[in-house]
Amino acid sequence: MEIIILAAGKCRDKAILELISHYQSRLKPFFKNKIIEVPQANANRPADIKNEEAKTFFKKIPTKSFIIALDETGESPTTRKFATLIKAKQETGAFNNFCFIIGGAEGLSDEIRQKANYVLSLSKLTYPHMMVRPIILEQLYRVASVNSGHPYHRD
Repeated sequence: MEIIILAAGKCRDKAILELISHYQSRLKPFFKNKIIEVPQANANRPADIKNEEAKTFFKKIPTKSFIIALDETGESPTTRKFATLIKAKQETGAFNNFCFIIGGAEGLSDEIRQKANYVLSLSKLTYPHMMVRPIILEQLYRVASVNSGHPYHRD
């Protein structure tokens, strides 16, 4: 099973890139993982930006993906409940990977949210879309540690 993160925009912040690298390394024993950056759309209206980015995202989603859209309107499960969901989807054998989608500054289109298998909110707070990358990687490492019985996560 592989973790694929599709993210709008190119991250150039060295501190964020270091965190991303750190958590990708920690996650590696549990899941192959990669981040695929797609260009941010260049349009005048926010709706047009979201729709253009959606078209690019849909081209990059591998077949047999369990699609998780990261959006403030989604569910905010506890870490243990999210770990249970990930484990259950792994065990079905119906999916080859988990594909997380992080929109750009304008967020995600309705079409992405509707086609996602699950819409996840990391918080009721709004985070810069570049910061979401290391945050979701840390959470995925935490989920993997819960599911493997590793003591990293504490309730």
